Amino acid sequence: MFIDDTEVILGDNVYNLKEFAKVHPGGSYILNIFGGKNATIHYFMIHNNHIKMRTNILDKYKLRKSTENDCEYLVNSDKFIELKKRVNIAIPNPYATYEWYIKSFIIMSVNFYLEYHNIYYGFSIYKSVLMGYLMALVGLCIQHDANHGAVSSKSYVNILWGFTQDWIGGSSLLWKHHHVLLHHAYTNIYDKDPDITTDVVRLHKSVKWYNIYKLQQIYVWPLLSLLPFNWHFKELLDLIYMKHMNVKISYSARYEAYIGIILRIIFIIRFYAIPIYIYPNIYTILNILTTLTIGGLYLGINFIISHNFEGVKKIDKLKDNNGNSKIDWVISQIETSSTVGGRILGYFHGGLNYQIEHHLFPRISHVHYYKIKPIVQEWCKENNIKYNYYNNIYDNIMSCYKHLHNYGNCENSKKNVID
Repeated sequence: MFIDDTEVILGDNVYNLKEFAKVHPGGSYILNIFGGKNATIHYFMIHNNHIKMRTNILDKYKLRKSTENDCEYLVNSDKFIELKKRVNIAIPNPYATYEWYIKSFIIMSVNFYLEYHNIYYGFSIYKSVLMGYLMALVGLCIQHDANHGAVSSKSYVNILWGFTQDWIGGSSLLWKHHHVLLHHAYTNIYDKDPDITTDVVRLHKSVKWYNIYKLQQIYVWPLLSLLPFNWHFKELLDLIYMKHMNVKISYSARYEAYIGIILRIIFIIRFYAIPIYIYPNIYTILNILTTLTIGGLYLGINFIISHNFEGVKKIDKLKDNNGNSKIDWVISQIETSSTVGGRILGYFHGGLNYQIEHHLFPRISHVHYYKIKPIVQEWCKENNIKYNYYNNIYDNIMSCYKHLHNYGNCENSKKNVID
């Protein structure tokens, strides 16, 4: 069903997004990416404190009934409602704490200082390694919470911290489009989740097999270091043409795109042009590449191991094994994700080692995930749902390695792939 970018589908109805955005408690900024889309999944994913859709508020903005088939998943099931109730009791305030703000100010302050020191005193390898690590921490610990709306109930706080993604050469708009709109809603579904819809590596059985995939468990790791180059330059075109991961960006977000283009040009001048102009030598370029390699590896490893491991669920159709009922969204999120380690690892990973908890409650700040984990584990046990957990990151990486090897050596035979 085609709807205008000023409209949105929620449940069985089409609503006037443009007008509702003016009174939305969370601000209009977070809603722009949903223009012209069916946001039923996202509504319940983002509003973890909403047991039911608040149609009494939305009715004023209802335009017509939707002719589109209802939501692909079973969303907001009774099981999920029960889990949300337990988590809401345990976490009455889901936003960032003083711990989050202190950590974020330290990360950004050191980041600013290192850039200043590089310009005035020259580059060094150890500073470049630290810079790469800090840029990754900005992505994991700061912008991630902010662009999920998990830092504060005040929209401007989330917006400002969300722009730290643009500071490290990304885009808060493209991140929300890629991560919130697509990946979170359709995790591990081929042609819907951009994180597995690629032919560079074979992460889903629907990807046509090539002989090169026999080596993917080896070559994927150095490829992760190249991710920042794609973000810094290719994504600039995505902002200009308002299309990312082959999905049109809502026209409602056009002003965000303009801001993103300006911030990206400033980043390229700041990060590439000025250092090379002041220190025009190979050593400068080597240090820039070192920073990008460290940052890309740290970010890339964290994300690839979260949804690619032995026994992970890969989905090619949103039906159960009998083909006659929908897959429960909450169960799907658990079966397609893994959690590794505990609170200490979470401190340096922005809580994204708690990937199951994050996918279930993305609008709860990562500082609370360690408290949510035992609640989710107990709920999984009660409902006979497998909770994918690794004691340490090494075990998670090795499981990912074996998973990549399995998918790379099975050719097109589905019977050799474990879903």
